Amino acid sequence: MRRIAAVVLVCLLLCGCSAEENVMSQAVEFRAALVQAGGCSYTAQISADFGDTVEEFTVSCQSLADGTTELTILAPETLEGITAAVTDSGGKITYEGMAVDFGLLANDSLAPAAAPSLMVACWSSEYIAFAGMEEELCRVTYEKGFDEGALKVDTWYENNLPIYAEVCYNNTRILRLTITDFELY
Repeated sequence: MRRIAAVVLVCLLLCGCSAEENVMSQAVEFRAALVQAGGCSYTAQISADFGDTVEEFTVSCQSLADGTTELTILAPETLEGITAAVTDSGGKITYEGMAVDFGLLANDSLAPAAAPSLMVACWSSEYIAFAGMEEELCRVTYEKGFDEGALKVDTWYENNLPIYAEVCYNNTRILRLTITDFELY
């Protein structure tokens, strides 16, 4: 009886490792496709949680694999049409002399408008800490930075395309992104 239980346990462990490796290979394949395509475009509904308030906005994004992103605000209507270019060195927002300030997150080191650029940087080059299945979706965890400044970015994939992401800082979710209309270039 012990021998049968041991065989079943070994099979379960091996199957579990195989499934996790398969999901990790999907994450690596998505990364390779994104880098090979040179970037992507998508729409993101973003919620930025400041603790006492939550700001929500929707953007259309065009991102290069290096994380450089151009975005256009689609909602709220009062900000519609404002564009921004975000790179590793910062961002520039333009619209007839208007400026948009949602505030900063992660100990004043991350602007919510930089979330699309952060996503593409993680998908294309940041450390993959975990990959596994969560119900029918593939979940991949990326880590950006070290120690106190580290961000954990979880992305859920359906049919090997990102559909949802969360950014956590100090074990607290600060950003949520619902991703639609995703296309590789």
